[in-house]
Amino acid sequence: MSLAGLLHASRLFLRVAGRLPAGHLLYLARRMADEKPHRFAGATRINSFFPPHPSPAFDRFCDAVVARGRVPYSTYFAVTARCPCRCSHCSHGGRRRAELDTAGALGLVAQIKALGTCTLGLTGGEPLLRADLEELVTAAGPEMATLLFTTGHRLDTARARRLAQAGLGCVTVGLESSDPAIHDATRRVAGSFDQARRAVEACQEAGLYVALSTIGTRERLASGELERIRDLAERWSARELRVLAPVATGALAGKPGAMLTAAERAALSSFHVRHNRRQGGPAIACSAHLESAELFGCGAGYHHLFIDSAGEVCPCDLTPLSFGDAVEEPLAEIWARMERHFPLPRRACLMQRLAGLIPPDTALPLSRVESESLCPARSPDEPLPEGFRRLLTSRGR
Repeated sequence: MSLAGLLHASRLFLRVAGRLPAGHLLYLARRMADEKPHRFAGATRINSFFPPHPSPAFDRFCDAVVARGRVPYSTYFAVTARCPCRCSHCSHGGRRRAELDTAGALGLVAQIKALGTCTLGLTGGEPLLRADLEELVTAAGPEMATLLFTTGHRLDTARARRLAQAGLGCVTVGLESSDPAIHDATRRVAGSFDQARRAVEACQEAGLYVALSTIGTRERLASGELERIRDLAERWSARELRVLAPVATGALAGKPGAMLTAAERAALSSFHVRHNRRQGGPAIACSAHLESAELFGCGAGYHHLFIDSAGEVCPCDLTPLSFGDAVEEPLAEIWARMERHFPLPRRACLMQRLAGLIPPDTALPLSRVESESLCPARSPDEPLPEGFRRLLTSRGR
């Protein structure tokens, strides 16, 4: 971490100084050496997994951590199942092609905010297909930082400016390859690579924080493609590159072999640390690193929540298990009921255990009965990920 990054990071800890155990703060400070804190539009950002500082969302996040309760720090809401692309790995694949109207979506955003969520991810499908997207962004603020996950579909400067005026905190544009032809073939939409590039430029012109996102497959790791995507992110002046580990869900349901081995996940973690310790270039945010047993583990159903376009409530966007329908019953009741299955975070991704149990060519998410049977109560003897062990054991959890 650079000296400037160290100074930026130190400001983050002032908000919780004296409110968290000193040992836990020291642990976090050491782990910060693997991140690349940076300034954007007057705020400090670690990466888009955390709210920017200062902001009401960051204050809410800090208060939730200090309280040490079960709160969905982040909730991702698929506002539509519609999408112009037909990616073979689509995580929303196999789900009902339903969509809440504006009143229903706004009501759900209000319920998400009431749960204490600090970061709201608006995903799909392709969220830009909703004409009321700006209304949803406005409704989320200021208590929740907002992220938009998009292919960049028809995102021009005028739309980007409307989103910025609504208070959007981050635009994450998905990228399948540094090679335009491969990207277009994966998306099955000609010209989608150029569309993504133009979307990045439009967002930058509008003053929005821009991240690129890709999947860290074993092929991209082995071929050096992940490095090429990182270099492209730097050339495009993206502030961040998010790298997600592949999960056998959605269109990949029933294909557990697509998921990485422990060694491959360690390679993604190394990619995260190595590039964040280099000067210049985008911040790297690899799920395999941040969600490792040494840091924060799997927070599905504990500090993360997903609601699909039909209103089905799932532990995370990559775990196709439904624990209730937010159209039919209050979200708070569903969240409370899930505690029996998710009382604490896990050390490893839940889908590493469940991937082989999700049948292919079946309607997703699985029903509540199926989901609850696949996800028994967590054993009280199961160890916690290190970040939460240090935090929660100080309160006797």
